Amino acid sequence: MTSPTMESKQREKAGPAGHRADLAPRRPVTPSSLGRPALWYTFTAALLLLVVWPVLLFFLRTFDEGGSAFGRLMAIPDIGSTMLTTVLLAAGSTAIGTVAAVGLAVAALRVPARMRSFAAVVPQIPLVIPPVAFIYGWIFICDPTVGYLNTSLRMLPFFSGLKDGPIDIYTYTGIILFTAIEVTGMIFAFVYPRLLEINGSVEAAARVAGASGLRAFMTISFPLLRPGLIAGIVVAFLIGVGQFTAPLFLGARQNIEVMSTEIFRLREAFPIDYPLTAALGLPLLIFGVLAIVVQRRVVGDQRRYITQSSGRGMTRKDSKGAVAIVVGYGVIIVGLPLVAIALVAFSPFWDGNLTSLRFTLDNIIALINNPQVGQSIATSLLASVLAALVVIPLGFATALALSGVVRAPRAVVKTLDFIFIAPLAVPRALLGMVIVFVFIRPPFSLYGSVALFVIGYSFVALPFALRSQYSSLIGVDKALFEASRVSGASQIRMIATIALPVARRGIAAALALSFVMLSNDFAVSVMVQSPNQQVMGTLLYQFGQQGEVPAVAAMSLLVTLVTAAILAITVRIGGKSALESF
Repeated sequence: MTSPTMESKQREKAGPAGHRADLAPRRPVTPSSLGRPALWYTFTAALLLLVVWPVLLFFLRTFDEGGSAFGRLMAIPDIGSTMLTTVLLAAGSTAIGTVAAVGLAVAALRVPARMRSFAAVVPQIPLVIPPVAFIYGWIFICDPTVGYLNTSLRMLPFFSGLKDGPIDIYTYTGIILFTAIEVTGMIFAFVYPRLLEINGSVEAAARVAGASGLRAFMTISFPLLRPGLIAGIVVAFLIGVGQFTAPLFLGARQNIEVMSTEIFRLREAFPIDYPLTAALGLPLLIFGVLAIVVQRRVVGDQRRYITQSSGRGMTRKDSKGAVAIVVGYGVIIVGLPLVAIALVAFSPFWDGNLTSLRFTLDNIIALINNPQVGQSIATSLLASVLAALVVIPLGFATALALSGVVRAPRAVVKTLDFIFIAPLAVPRALLGMVIVFVFIRPPFSLYGSVALFVIGYSFVALPFALRSQYSSLIGVDKALFEASRVSGASQIRMIATIALPVARRGIAAALALSFVMLSNDFAVSVMVQSPNQQVMGTLLYQFGQQGEVPAVAAMSLLVTLVTAAILAITVRIGGKSALESF
């Protein structure tokens, strides 16, 4: 254990600002009952069994019958084109999302302080809007025939001769741009907190030394931003590779297929060819694992990027242009689709003509009287709550080990890090197939039960349950925990009285993100659903398949309102700043 006197000597040796001490890797605090290797090995082995084993069990089916599934895979028409389309759509959406996220993060730091919380939330709002509802919002705007925007543009002289368009959302471009909106929020969630942590005095010193603002940002802030930026890009690219909702809804008219939609097509067939679906998903799994390994090697130990913070983050002058960028993004990207959903929900029919709008409550009343709606909301909330209650404590325990607050064997730390990020390597649609394959058969036989949703949601939320809590703990000076131990507090008491309060914002953020993501999930839900067990997203999809456009709009509005209520409750518990920690 490092005594206070020794710690003081180390700080004096490091220099007046303690800079060297901050950059050096920090040692765990003290051994204790919670630091016993046997306990950590047992915890890690249990997680390996619960998380990794089902995935391995599913992919081992690829090699059944001498690997004949690979032959059937190559016989799928245009499978090479489908793989290439998957990668290109992911690359395009990630590139656009990265530029947009960094620009929005820098702009958010330049808005006046009283608006900063608002600016930090706006780019992340698309993450909490149900993806199926969000897609329908943009379809109501950009449908080439009756979209509100296209109908309005055709009233202008330049487009008056057109019968359709001029904008078509059912294209490669439409899929890339829609996916880019989602990944922009995700990358922003990684980049913005990191920018807040970067000490403004470091960049200010570069400016005093004669560097321009751009050079100071590129040589000081941007390298320090690398862990968050690379992590965001990797997660965004994995989301893009596993994209399912946008290609399913926007690509059908032009037969735009990606790997996830091919897997869904196999899921709809009977009997399900599990070896073929595993063979189809194997390249995605390998690709995801490689991406995570590269991200880990490039970033390395995140403690290297911690600077001694004044608690105020980067110092910037307020900018009216930054305010315009953030507000404009919110109005166009978030506001317009929600307005379009509301217009269709309260209209007797959808014809895209804004000059002849009439309003009615019939769609809302019909929705309320539909017993499937109440059942789907209850199932969504129940499954989301249960999954969040499972993953948040697991994420907190792992965050204690990874941050060094509690000592754990090095092998355990590396394995836990892999376990929690592993679900990101498996596209969600494929993850749904894994759950179906493992848990609808004996000895589990869970088909038709809520438990299938809970298991699937737990896999989805696992990586995000760790990240926010880990970020809350890693930035705290370890002397705070050491002082508690030196004063005689047990490790349990140190965790209860210091670590838990310190991680409160991270826990609230993890809870908010997990709960909202899960209650809005579609990709996993549509794979594990049964005729008698629907959640909000799958019921919305069912209405869309039946061509009930007013019901789709009304359901989209209801799902969005439910999500907003969940967010409000979370903010009430964790404080407004919890949303900034997504």
